[in-house]
Amino acid sequence: MKDLKLKVCGMKDPENIRGLIDLHPDFIGFIFYPKSPRYVDEMDEDFIMRIPISIRKVGVFVNETIEKIVKLSDRYGIEYIQLHGDEDLDFAKQLKSKGLKIIKVFRVMDTVPFVAKKYEGIADYFLFDTASINYGGSGRHFDWNILRTYNLSVPFLLSGGVQLSDIEKIKAMEIEKLVGVDVNSRFELEPGLKDLEMVKSLKEVL
Repeated sequence: MKDLKLKVCGMKDPENIRGLIDLHPDFIGFIFYPKSPRYVDEMDEDFIMRIPISIRKVGVFVNETIEKIVKLSDRYGIEYIQLHGDEDLDFAKQLKSKGLKIIKVFRVMDTVPFVAKKYEGIADYFLFDTASINYGGSGRHFDWNILRTYNLSVPFLLSGGVQLSDIEKIKAMEIEKLVGVDVNSRFELEPGLKDLEMVKSLKEVL
C-alpha cells in the first residue's frame, strides 16, 4: 500500500504549530474564515514564514475576494489556496494566474460532483468532504466507496471525520488518485488546538 500525504488543518496556537512542525506533515492549513472557531486573523509573520518549505502552507478561504486572498498569501508565504465556498471556475483561474496553487473542495453526498471535471488543469488537488449545510467540515464520513469510480486526472485528499482507525480501510481501497488525508476536529483537544500525540500516531500509519 502506498504512503498517504497528511494535511493538518485549522492550526492557530504558535506552540501547537511548533509541535506539529516537528511531526513533518505534508500540509499545514490556516483558516481565514471569520465564522470558523479556528479562524486566524493575525499571525506572527516571521514565525509563519520560517515554517520549513517541505511543509506546504495552505490558506483556507470561503467566498473571499481575490485581493484579500493574494494579500494574505503574500504576507504569510502561503502556496496553496483551499477554496471551501461557492467560488467558481473563473475565480480559481484568476488565483492560478497569480502563481498560487489550488485545492478545490467538493462536498459529496452520493456522487462526485460532475462540475469537478471542469477544474482539471486548474486544481492541483481536490478535497472531498462530507456534504453539510455549513461551509466548515462536518466531522462525518460520506460513503467512500463512491470514490472507487473516480476517473479524473486531479489527485485528491480525503476529508470528513477521518480518524486513526480509518487509515487501514482507506489504504485498502487502493484508489490511485487518493493521495492523502485531511484531518482537523477528530484530532483536537479544543478548536484550533491539536492533540499532537494523536497526530504522531496517525503519521506513523500513513
